[in-house]
Amino acid sequence: MAELPARERIILAIDTSKEADAERLARIAQEAGARFVKLGIELSSATSWRYCSELAAGHGLDWVADAKLDDIPNTVVGAVKNIKALEHQPLGITMHATAGAEAMRTAQEEAEDIKMLAVTILTSIEDEEVKKIYRVPVGQKVMELARDIVAAKALGIVSSPLEVGMIKGDPETRNLFAMIPGTRSATAEHDDQARVGTPAAAIKDDADLLVIGRQITQSEDPAQAYEELVEEIEGAISG
Repeated sequence: MAELPARERIILAIDTSKEADAERLARIAQEAGARFVKLGIELSSATSWRYCSELAAGHGLDWVADAKLDDIPNTVVGAVKNIKALEHQPLGITMHATAGAEAMRTAQEEAEDIKMLAVTILTSIEDEEVKKIYRVPVGQKVMELARDIVAAKALGIVSSPLEVGMIKGDPETRNLFAMIPGTRSATAEHDDQARVGTPAAAIKDDADLLVIGRQITQSEDPAQAYEELVEEIEGAISG
């Protein structure tokens, strides 16, 4: 994907189980001139992936299916096949890298041009918890998983903004398409995210797309919040 302008570097996270809220947020994205929205398991479990696809299409938006698939290869491939069959296909489908190399490889083969975006370590998990689970620091584990993603020939990666610089700075992993959640402007609340960084820093570290939700959707003026983020990203690109 060619380098995108600042306005298209934001994926608006539509995290709700209510159709009325989803429609409202999709309108916000459309009116702000956004290109992408992220639609995940909170909405799809209350409606369907077909609804998610139609929601994006109805507002002229591209989308990511944040399915976070994590199962045996055959089951993951079946889910990818179902999402791929939707009339308005997503740019990408998320899965957990810890599902393993075979699951990632076969999922990407089934997905074809749709990017399988492999999640490394969730941004809500702190370094100490990662050490308890994996016995290594979070940065080391993320890079191990990033190399697994490359070996499996999956096209994309999801990490916190704190690791994207390592991923893009490593010759082996730098070509992965990086979709980065957990960015917040310096003045914004961190909510339940543990490993966070600013949008500007993530863009300077060569993140491709930033997943941003509550800083926009819970703002008193979502359109203005979106514009402020676009300005921050423009500054990072030009700087």
